[in-house]
Amino acid sequence: MSGIILTTRDPASPPIDMTGVLPERLGEGGREALAGVMLVRGRERHRLDTLFLLEEGGPSGTLVLRPGGAVLDWVGTGMGAGAMLVEGGCGAYAGSAMRGGTLTVEGNCGAFAGAGMAGGALRVAGDAGDFLGAPLAGGTRGMSGGSVVVIGNAGDRVGERMRRGLIAVHGRAGSLCGTRMIAGTIVVGAGCGPDPGQAMRRGSILLPQAPLAVPSGFVDGGMNDWLFLDLMRKELIDGGAWPSGFPTAGTRARRLIGDRSAGGIGEVLVLAEA
Repeated sequence: MSGIILTTRDPASPPIDMTGVLPERLGEGGREALAGVMLVRGRERHRLDTLFLLEEGGPSGTLVLRPGGAVLDWVGTGMGAGAMLVEGGCGAYAGSAMRGGTLTVEGNCGAFAGAGMAGGALRVAGDAGDFLGAPLAGGTRGMSGGSVVVIGNAGDRVGERMRRGLIAVHGRAGSLCGTRMIAGTIVVGAGCGPDPGQAMRRGSILLPQAPLAVPSGFVDGGMNDWLFLDLMRKELIDGGAWPSGFPTAGTRARRLIGDRSAGGIGEVLVLAEA
């Protein structure tokens, strides 16, 4: 089965809501099924084939988006299977509510990428905006499964209310990383802004150096050996999720435990001090 390439007809188009444009449709009628999907641009609805040029090509079984200069929001939202590739950047909500499959973004993506995600893999070659892996707007549950890897930097509130899964940011994250986190793992390769783990209950945040400020409800558990770091390192290196700036050997880390003010027993592990 060949892939399908969607190229925007108007690179200067206003933002387009890409809800419903999913790789699963390649097996449900392929090009014809995609052509009839109704998309919202501004206040108007349009058939997909009036906004995009459709052609066969790209990797087998993969849905390829070529946005040009257009902003595409909600790319891959609700995706359950298959592969999707964005040759460029995309707007807000990329990979939100994903349940399976792989979404690869070769550029930057906006706020709420991976928000409410329950499965699958989101890979971003550039930067990600605020609320990476957080709840969708108005929601109470952040990411509950799957993996997100950002090669660049990420904004504030990475993994807010996260319940399960992995977020790896090779660059730097903003403030309040892992705030209100329930469980799961966040790895940040170049450090983060103030107050990581504020009101977190469980879960792990791995950093290369101590943050400038930690919430008052954290206590210092001191330096220890953590054998699970070896297993985690091997798994993340295999998946391309272990930041290049992290140590490639050793199991010692400083453990900050909290947030006690929220009854939490989560941890911030500072690897560079090992």
